[in-house]
Amino acid sequence: MTSNYVEHDALVSLLNSVGDDDRRGRFVHDFISLWETRSQRLMKALGDRDFDDADVVLLSIRSSSTMLGAWSLEAIAGMVHSAVKGFDLQGSLRHLPRLQAVGEATCRELLGVLESMRRPDAPAGGARSAKSA
Repeated sequence: MTSNYVEHDALVSLLNSVGDDDRRGRFVHDFISLWETRSQRLMKALGDRDFDDADVVLLSIRSSSTMLGAWSLEAIAGMVHSAVKGFDLQGSLRHLPRLQAVGEATCRELLGVLESMRRPDAPAGGARSAKSA
């Protein structure tokens, strides 16, 4: 599978350590379903100049991206995070469109990798529970 946003080997290794198709599905779907919530929370935090909350959201994005082998997303989140830690609102906002675009593309790619790992007899969709960021 061609990968633009996720290191396939790192992701497959992590997902294989998580367990069966249901657990893998839940893990990836949690990341995907939380993406929009995290993005909105980050935009709200920056809009409110709440650098502490922005820091928490970015740490969450960065750590989960690293676990999934989503290096591009982690790198862009790292740029935003550096600006947030320097209380640089304009610097933070400058990278948000790219963060959003790469985050959405990463979610699509993660779903594709998950589907490619699914057993042929397993039901499509997987569990879609979400936990807070």
